[in-house]
Amino acid sequence: MTAHAVEAPAAPPEWDGRLVVRAAGRPLLHVAGEGITAPAGPMFTVPLECQPDAEQAPGVLPWDGPVTESSICPSCLRSLRGEPEPKKPRLVPAGAVEELPVPAPDPDLRGRHLQAVPDPVMYTEVALPAEHGDRPITWSRWTTAPVITHHDPSCEWCGGLGPGEMAGGRQGNPMSRTDPLRRYIAYRCTACQETTAYEQVGGDLKTIAHHKSRAPKDCNR
Repeated sequence: MTAHAVEAPAAPPEWDGRLVVRAAGRPLLHVAGEGITAPAGPMFTVPLECQPDAEQAPGVLPWDGPVTESSICPSCLRSLRGEPEPKKPRLVPAGAVEELPVPAPDPDLRGRHLQAVPDPVMYTEVALPAEHGDRPITWSRWTTAPVITHHDPSCEWCGGLGPGEMAGGRQGNPMSRTDPLRRYIAYRCTACQETTAYEQVGGDLKTIAHHKSRAPKDCNR
């Protein structure tokens, strides 16, 4: 005999056949109370699964877009499924004294061989170029570089996790014709100190200085 696997039909979502609305000014979707029909415009005092009191319910807008479980208010879903609300964290009154958890005792190291861990190697911070094109550059302080989405902030040389640091520089005067304003930007790895300085030329970056790190390749991976 041959057994055939019969796939059971998927259960309809809890909000199937119910009016789904969007809270005004917020992306979260809500499930309206039973019997509510969709009006043409914004709605007020509409009972929701998470807020059955119509006087306390937020203003909502009709929604005819896609609906997924992740886009619906978690409280509405819990109400539809008959699940209890999660317990709220207990508030401790100001000035109340609570016993702190007792820390675990230190492990017994008797009879074990201890191995000294060397201090991490520190690399000297390099100086940024003081001038370019025989004209001085004024640099800002180093600040943490912003993390760009879909861009790996780790150092290409040593593998440090990053993000590194950046500094901005300027040269000249925006009101002068003989000494026009030029802008510069520098990036460095805080682990191995590899540093590159660029001049901003339109929308491009032109390298004006590069200090190669003295750290071994991939030492921080």
